Amino acid sequence: MLRKAVAVIHNKESMNEFIVLAKEAGYSICGIVYLRRFTSSGVSQDKLNEIRRIMDECEAENVIFDTQLKPKHLFNIAKELGIEPKDRVEIILEIFRRHSPSKEADLQIKLASLQYELARARERVRLRRMGEQTGITSGLGEYEVDIYYKEIKRNIQSIKRKLAEERKRRDIHRIAREKRGFKTISITGYYSSGKTTLFNAISGASCPTGPEPFTTLSTKFSTIWIGPWKCYLVDTIGFISDLPPFMVMAFYSTLEEIKFSDLVLLVIDISEDYDTIKRKFLTSLEILKKLEYEGKIIAVGNKIDLVNNNDVLKPVKALLSEHADDVVFLSSKYGWGVDELIRRIESALGEVIKLTIHVPYGDGLYNILNFLKNYSNDVKPVYEDDGVKITCSIARDTYQSIKRYVVERGGKILGDIDIKAVP
Repeated sequence: MLRKAVAVIHNKESMNEFIVLAKEAGYSICGIVYLRRFTSSGVSQDKLNEIRRIMDECEAENVIFDTQLKPKHLFNIAKELGIEPKDRVEIILEIFRRHSPSKEADLQIKLASLQYELARARERVRLRRMGEQTGITSGLGEYEVDIYYKEIKRNIQSIKRKLAEERKRRDIHRIAREKRGFKTISITGYYSSGKTTLFNAISGASCPTGPEPFTTLSTKFSTIWIGPWKCYLVDTIGFISDLPPFMVMAFYSTLEEIKFSDLVLLVIDISEDYDTIKRKFLTSLEILKKLEYEGKIIAVGNKIDLVNNNDVLKPVKALLSEHADDVVFLSSKYGWGVDELIRRIESALGEVIKLTIHVPYGDGLYNILNFLKNYSNDVKPVYEDDGVKITCSIARDTYQSIKRYVVERGGKILGDIDIKAVP
């Protein structure tokens, strides 16, 4: 059952987004108060009276803010209203808790919650030492507040150690993939842009999707072939604006996969208005920058099935082209344009060579065949009288090692053609 709440809106541009987040967190907005600025103590007396009035009118028991509240403001507002307000960070954390799919995600959410609580615990300590009482600090003596603060710090360190172990495990797996020649492709973008639907369309998986924010909180992955490349395809947690640094860092062990990617597919919902598209796209780019990703980006304009007028796509394409290495419009829901995206991915990953090899019958033949299958998914042998003629497509950067392996085992390179040079 949804809990009635009055929403205090500080940023009208993202009001609709906040209402969606609030609903997903379990709140029904029964009234809205617009707040242009905060005072030194938080909210002016006139605004507090307006909040009280609307809460009484709609019988709301909650008040939620669309921005992150400073600890000082939070306590002053709680003292005046007699109820602890919730801010944007807490709303997002409540959604995360609802969607947590794994032990690692639980740890990441707990870490983010504790780091947020730590700042408020400092304020609790300060207020209690000043003799202040609020609805939040009442019942706690100075000694208990100090113990509470120290306990939070201990819990944070404990969770960080556990997540560090998870990070080491990811590092080991990533290094192993690199040694085996895998390319890593990360699907990123704002929440609800259709990342998991695209992941399913490319990989053939059937991971759960839905219109709700943050249905993906832990990394999903699939191993696929794209051209001659074995690829590790990763579906990551959705981005959102105004996330404080501690929340980004809490999920770093998951998001770190992006930093080491060979290619990022940045998914954008192009069915939205231009200003919203621009805000979400630039937010996503800023988060990629914070994660220190410096590789290639293909901007994927998703949900083209919901766009009725192609003229509106011209300024969108210009915006995406300005910041990305390539742009593809598609519908991951219906599969429109997915084949074209895969072709663009293949082009972005590197150059391709088509090899023709002759191998005489003998022990080396099957070794060469098995070796080639590690570097190509289209190894085609033709059995002839004096041996086997093999054709396959390979990545250019593997050419020399493959050539050396083949020649050392009695094979011969009959021809190598740059596929891009073929009409």
